[in-house]
Amino acid sequence: MNQITKKIYAMSALLALFATSVFASEVTGNLSNGLTNGVQGVVIVSPSAQPAAGTFTSSQSVVLSAAGSTSIHYTVDGATPTCTAGQTYGAAVVVWASQTLKTISCYPDSQSSSVASFVYVINLTVTPSNLSLLLTSNALDVPTGQSTTSTPSLQATQDIAIQVTAGGGMSTVTVPSGTVITTTSGASFDATALAASEPSSGTLSNLGSGVVVDGSLQWGIPNLGLQFSTPITLRVFVGTSLNGQTLTVMRSVTGTSGWTSDGIVSPATCVVAAGVCTFSATKASYYTATHTTPITITTATASSNGGGGGGIFFPSGPSKLGDMNKDGKTDILDFNFLMVNWGTRATGGAAQGDLNNDGNVDVLDFNILMVNWTL
Repeated sequence: MNQITKKIYAMSALLALFATSVFASEVTGNLSNGLTNGVQGVVIVSPSAQPAAGTFTSSQSVVLSAAGSTSIHYTVDGATPTCTAGQTYGAAVVVWASQTLKTISCYPDSQSSSVASFVYVINLTVTPSNLSLLLTSNALDVPTGQSTTSTPSLQATQDIAIQVTAGGGMSTVTVPSGTVITTTSGASFDATALAASEPSSGTLSNLGSGVVVDGSLQWGIPNLGLQFSTPITLRVFVGTSLNGQTLTVMRSVTGTSGWTSDGIVSPATCVVAAGVCTFSATKASYYTATHTTPITITTATASSNGGGGGGIFFPSGPSKLGDMNKDGKTDILDFNFLMVNWGTRATGGAAQGDLNNDGNVDVLDFNILMVNWTL
């Protein structure tokens, strides 16, 4: 064999060596393209997501990408995606509510990446102007087969915050995930009529004698009784000048009558902090944080010359609201008087012990008594 033939055989052997197909195992993924006369390959990577997973206060449009992939598949129902199962990614995935996005990238020759999961927590925050987003995003969901304009119930599929601008601050309604909203009568209702606002003080009436409104908030459907399966949290802005003060909380369906503590989680009061009165409620829809201004009553002076017969002696001087026996103090004797008359309902006038003159002797009168208690 001459030298030329030997060189040809040697070159042939060398070419055969480098022409052999080589497959590499995963390197931050899998490298599986054949190597011929030069090094070529595609790194198999799991999908990435933008924005990154996290907690947000609004819906997110999530963009998926995986360099060199032929397709990306994903699921939002907890199932594990494959290159033959799950939704095929084509445009940004809109995440309206809290959910886990599971993804996989697919490559030629039936190669695929490992599954990548992205957890998005959406605590939806809306304002009165875009409350409809709660329905269109299914943050408030109607039962199957029902419509938003006539539904027996709504269910919160995530935590919801409704922010209402109030004077120099912000009032907030928080509805916990899983809360079911129904009418107190059990009738169907139009969910598109849901509203939130700060009522002007002039629109609220018949709260009782001496009651001063420090802050108010409307959430629900005006003039319709709604109830919540889980207490909602309300934060009513009343101003920092009231910090540390205890206010009485009441609610009304209409805002003009029927003010009550029913539907306000006990003790139906709040201690103002950072200018906000925070309390919980199970019914809607007008809420007020109030205090009662003591009413001064001038009583007659008994004559030193006697005269007249019988009757009860009332000492002279001012008498505070709640001083039902007119002894100049609001104390245990007045409490006993209130208890004796508890539950009394009057028609055509106030009942004895009815301190707010609403015709009933109830917890509202008890609150007035406590506010004016003499130490």
